[in-house]
Amino acid sequence: MFDRYRLVRRLGRGAYATVYLAHDTRMGRPVAVKVIEDSVDVDGRALREAQAAAKLDHPHIVTVHEVHREPSRTLLITEYVDGRTLRDAYSRGGMSDAEVVQVGIQACKALEQAHRRKVIHRDIKPENIMLCSGDEVDVRIMDFGVARLEDVGSVTQEGDLIGTLVYMAPEQAEGREAGPKADVFSLALVLYEGLTGVNPLRGKPVSGLVGGGLHRSLPPLRETRPDVSAELAEAIEAALAPREDVRVDAAAFRRLLQRGARVLPEPDIHTGLVEKTLVAFRGEDTRRRWSFTGRRLVAGGLALATLSYVLPRIPFYPPSAVIYVVTVCSFLALLWPAGGGVAALLSLVPPIFSVAIGWGILYVAVVVPVYALLVWRGYSWAALLPFIAPLLCALAGRSGTPTAVLLSGVALCLPFVAGMFARFWGPVLGFFSGLAIALAAGFQGWALLPFSFSPGSDPALETTRYLSSVGEVATALARFLDGRTELGVQILVMTVFALPLHRVLRGSTVQRLWVGAVYVAALGAAVLLLPPLVSRADSRPWLSAVALVPCVIIVLLSSALFPTRGLER
Repeated sequence: MFDRYRLVRRLGRGAYATVYLAHDTRMGRPVAVKVIEDSVDVDGRALREAQAAAKLDHPHIVTVHEVHREPSRTLLITEYVDGRTLRDAYSRGGMSDAEVVQVGIQACKALEQAHRRKVIHRDIKPENIMLCSGDEVDVRIMDFGVARLEDVGSVTQEGDLIGTLVYMAPEQAEGREAGPKADVFSLALVLYEGLTGVNPLRGKPVSGLVGGGLHRSLPPLRETRPDVSAELAEAIEAALAPREDVRVDAAAFRRLLQRGARVLPEPDIHTGLVEKTLVAFRGEDTRRRWSFTGRRLVAGGLALATLSYVLPRIPFYPPSAVIYVVTVCSFLALLWPAGGGVAALLSLVPPIFSVAIGWGILYVAVVVPVYALLVWRGYSWAALLPFIAPLLCALAGRSGTPTAVLLSGVALCLPFVAGMFARFWGPVLGFFSGLAIALAAGFQGWALLPFSFSPGSDPALETTRYLSSVGEVATALARFLDGRTELGVQILVMTVFALPLHRVLRGSTVQRLWVGAVYVAALGAAVLLLPPLVSRADSRPWLSAVALVPCVIIVLLSSALFPTRGLER
């Protein structure tokens, strides 16, 4: 491109522009190339955008290097910012109040200069604020694509509401001209969202947003966050004043935020080894690498554990062949989770058919559609998760010692893990985990925690060996669960508690810890209170409490370290 820029990859596509990462071969630096098509370049909007942005030279504003005009498009060559948007940071959580305030202070400094140069952004929102990679807060405001130069006319046609409605100032939502204080209002809303985890205007009907009525009646910050200092609340409320003549400007807002920052911890709190490791882990590239590697390690580990546990217990393959089957399937799952899962599940078909044709048909009829759906949704790597539940209980043995109970209690973490990473498919995995435990108990008999202790196999399932009728097998299974009420309750508990906790695990670390604590408390109530209420359940409260320990540790650690919104498959 122009004998200078080599396109590397597409970074994103917006309403009227596509952005690419490119390499500047002359200067040896990465740059961002925004391509704006003429079809959406209303009245030369792109050229005036470039003129507006090119006037700004500030460390917290993305620099425009040059502009190229072609017959069919306009290209803006800008500074490339290595980092993530504030929207991404909010989605993953983990930003402290001090860091959010620092974002506001730096953004105010950028707006101060822009407003002195008669440039108004008009579209301040989390998506247009970049956080540079690194331990310290370093902000870049980007996309002055809807800016208006007060001294050369409007960048957009009059009344054209380009900015996002939920971040607009009241006067902007009414369709009136937006002045510098409109940017201040929008920035205050961005900070409000960072401090509370919600934008009070999001989810409101468009009819209520247009006209600015809802913008004039926002709930006070301390109504949602009563723990916030009075100084910080005063700063946000001064910038959210509905009347433009009362609202503070960018310079005054910065001073108020700086005063509020004095009563907050320093923003650069990530000084310890653990904290720095967590910051690095939350980085986008690192997170993708962990996701890619983790899914393959989990898929390979599940295949290895499942086949090593199941195949020796259902005699079919020669002992020497079992080793080869386990090795091949596990290695394939490590390299290709979907293919490895198919191989592992298929390797179980002959042994199950050898037990009973009815069981084999039922297994195939259930596994094929469920696995196909998991592959379709991108969760093939977790398909073997239900087989781990009986394995964990089997490793604990039949004893009721605290050590055995602790190990068996790890199975209680599976619903949480399924909901965290398999999203709304978590309950499916939770259901089959509970069913796998019940079937293993019915055929073998071992410690079933925390609901019962099964001393041996159940006659109802033993009668299904060598049955060829699927109906007879299903009837026997229903009779078995009807006679063992606690196992049915256990299946229900593992299904319900596999609901996707990621949908509510949001906001600050403290908020996520509270959600995790409520989850653990609810699971503990189910574990401790349900056994005495169901038939044939052996209530041992202290053992049930011990079984909850692994779940408490995993849930609270996950809640604190890994915000689940936005987790990749």
